[in-house]
Amino acid sequence: MKSWVRTLLICLFAEALNFFTALLLYDTLHIPLFFDTIFTVAVTFYCGLVPGLCVGAFYNVIATLTLPLRGYTFEPYAFLFGICGMLVAFATWIFARRKEEFRVSAGVTVLYLGLIAMFSSALAVLSSGIIDYVRFTLAELPDRLAPVKNFTDSFVSLNFSLLASCFLAQIPISITDRLVSTFAGYGVYRIAVKFLGEESWTSR
Repeated sequence: MKSWVRTLLICLFAEALNFFTALLLYDTLHIPLFFDTIFTVAVTFYCGLVPGLCVGAFYNVIATLTLPLRGYTFEPYAFLFGICGMLVAFATWIFARRKEEFRVSAGVTVLYLGLIAMFSSALAVLSSGIIDYVRFTLAELPDRLAPVKNFTDSFVSLNFSLLASCFLAQIPISITDRLVSTFAGYGVYRIAVKFLGEESWTSR
């Protein structure tokens, strides 16, 4: 199979898994995390930066377009969270391109994954906070984002500015979500290596 066809199929499969994982855990079970970048992380480790960016960006296109089918009001601002998905892929790639260092020891692997989680958390808090500020200013945040909205309202009630509240509300959810998704995504990557072999993307 040609390399680009293989990569495309992997990306499409990861996109579907991102969607159904978030659908099950967030929409159905109402766990207050997003779970929408586990396979973005895995693809970035396995295929490189560009495929990771594509999976991170297009997940939000699919998730936004399917809002009415999932019982929610269509909200065009949700497209903007594709930026967050791309930043997660970028933060992962910064460290994932040194994959040989992950094999030094389990401790080194955990350290690198922790760094990825913290770096991607910082990027997610900044980008999501700005997006939420725009959305909160122009329209009421939807009920499906109740955890973020409740945190934001709590900080506003403590006399924090709206912008500061949007940033602060993202911190507990983003950090927890990034830790879970980063470690889970790396686990998926290791499973992919076991069954599909290692993918070389030094030029990507």
